[in-house]
Amino acid sequence: MSKAETETLWQIGKPGGSNQEFIQEGGWQAEFTYTVGSDEDPINQPSLPPVLVVAGLPEKPKRGKKQLYCTDKLNIGFTLDHGYGENQLTLFYAFRGLETDHLLIDGEALAEIQGIGQRKLKKSQISLPALTSGKHTLTLTTSGGDGDHWIDYLKLESVVTANQTGEEKMPSKSQSKKTKSSAPEEKVKAHVPSAGPSTSGATGLEDYGYWLKTVAKMQAEKGEKDKKPFRRGRIWT
Repeated sequence: MSKAETETLWQIGKPGGSNQEFIQEGGWQAEFTYTVGSDEDPINQPSLPPVLVVAGLPEKPKRGKKQLYCTDKLNIGFTLDHGYGENQLTLFYAFRGLETDHLLIDGEALAEIQGIGQRKLKKSQISLPALTSGKHTLTLTTSGGDGDHWIDYLKLESVVTANQTGEEKMPSKSQSKKTKSSAPEEKVKAHVPSAGPSTSGATGLEDYGYWLKTVAKMQAEKGEKDKKPFRRGRIWT
């Protein structure tokens, strides 16, 4: 079975990177909403906070004396051009940390992902439910562990269906010829004299010859009937 063709709808950050592509300025925010399409280069220079923090953590994460760009709750808003069925959308998500991340789509629970270590990369692929065309929101929060972790990257991928390719299937030349020749032909019956039917393989000349013979036979029979009987007798003078 051939692998289904896929398309990346959006991506934030680079997989397996050092997180240096993320903007580091901004400090802590209780909640941050990022809109897909707002960045010129969301892969190499995304503007969302790269650190997810456990809500209520008294001391926010720092690097040296500088507070990191982080948030307790990250919302990612995106728009779909058309609807997708169940399992036609896949979210790729990776982070480093011991925390448990909680993912929601449009306010409904989507998945819980348990981290595997402070410096170890946890990679996940999450199948999304059926989504209609229009705006949607992916929400991420975290709990447990050391209280915070770095986001590696996020990507939304779709399965490309036949209707999305935009290609119109045109019939080949051979198919076009076949279509023309397959049209119903008008059936024309040959005229057959009433004196006798012709065989299925008879030609027009054979039919005409048969007709002449039939007419001659009919005339001969008629001539025999019209003849008066010859009677011998005397001739009086």
